[in-house]
Amino acid sequence: MKQNIKSGNLNRIKEELERRLIVMRYSKESATAYKRIFGWVTEFLDGYGETSYSKEMGKRFLAEYSLQANHSPSQFKNAYTVIRRLDEILDDKPFTPCFHKTKLEAPTRFTDWLEKYIESLVKLGFRKSTISSHKRYAGQLLVELPDTIMSLTELTAADLYDVFTQRDYSPHGSLAAAKRFLAYLFETGITKANLSVCVPKAPRPQSLPSVYSGEEVAQLLQSVDRSNSLGKRDYAIMMLAAHVGLRSSDIVNLTFRDVDYAAKTIKIIQAKTSRPVTLVMNGDVEKAITDYVNNGRPQSSSDKVFLGSQAPYSPLSAGSGYAVAHKYFSQAGVAPMGRKRGPHALRTSYATALIARGVPYAVVQEALGHEDPESAKHYVRVDVKRLKECAIAVPKPIGAFAMLLGDLEGVL
Repeated sequence: MKQNIKSGNLNRIKEELERRLIVMRYSKESATAYKRIFGWVTEFLDGYGETSYSKEMGKRFLAEYSLQANHSPSQFKNAYTVIRRLDEILDDKPFTPCFHKTKLEAPTRFTDWLEKYIESLVKLGFRKSTISSHKRYAGQLLVELPDTIMSLTELTAADLYDVFTQRDYSPHGSLAAAKRFLAYLFETGITKANLSVCVPKAPRPQSLPSVYSGEEVAQLLQSVDRSNSLGKRDYAIMMLAAHVGLRSSDIVNLTFRDVDYAAKTIKIIQAKTSRPVTLVMNGDVEKAITDYVNNGRPQSSSDKVFLGSQAPYSPLSAGSGYAVAHKYFSQAGVAPMGRKRGPHALRTSYATALIARGVPYAVVQEALGHEDPESAKHYVRVDVKRLKECAIAVPKPIGAFAMLLGDLEGVL
């Protein structure tokens, strides 16, 4: 008899998940994706001090996962599927198959226009997978048009309003494809008006930045053992993120010529934006870099400041900054509580601390190397103390609402 796993023990769930992936002959890529997301769930539970998985924690994981930045729709879909699979394991149920929707073919009266649109995408150099999805979504739009429309030249904004209000479109892929297709119809003179403006914007929740308090950041930095060369390197890396606000990509690419000890500045061309930026480093950051360079850095002809800890001592890879920060987040005892645990979390914590001290947005924008002047305002959303100062007093109830409250008080 199959063992019941309703206790939610993570090790037993993991074993059962891996067993089912093998028995059901999941591809290596799919199995790897499942295991990776299960690892995220385990880290999420660890952040809340939970050792067992439950359906409630699964729902909480999805709710917070959707608010994290930089998650594509496909990533969220995969996470949703894995949580559903874990719930099925809890209930001792077999994996329920996912049925794909029947492929929709565009009506024959619109076929010529659709084929010409696809030809235009080919000429623009779109990848085959992108063209395939655009063809599918454009066909879906054409299927939904009223049967009374015999030619796309007759298409109106009113027709599209009915389509987009009555049909549950995928928030990202299909809406973007529909917008491009309708823009093509206008550009080629098929429609008299640019009906792409009728496509609704996809709802995209604004994510909250992962922010740690000054005490938590200090606890994290204090957890680094700086008595050895690896600790000296890792400490300098995290100091640059936490007290200068450098991105991980810029830290691993930092060269000796970028650091001006006399002026106490760091001048770089940002990897993400290709914009030059000059940042001020405080005494503690300078000491951390100097300690690593003089007492921990291996001998190398590389102009990069930070190197690997093992021969041949190559420059760090792009993901090394995350690996370093995540390591010490795990050992420092700082509860993430759903927050990210990489160098970007230290960068956002630095920005939030500046804003909390009353530093103008323009200065924070310059300090972080943001292109958009509005970017710095993103961090004030987690400054609870200052947000409370903006709170408006609740007005005294009047009219029917006041009468209703009075009646409720009498009942209660």
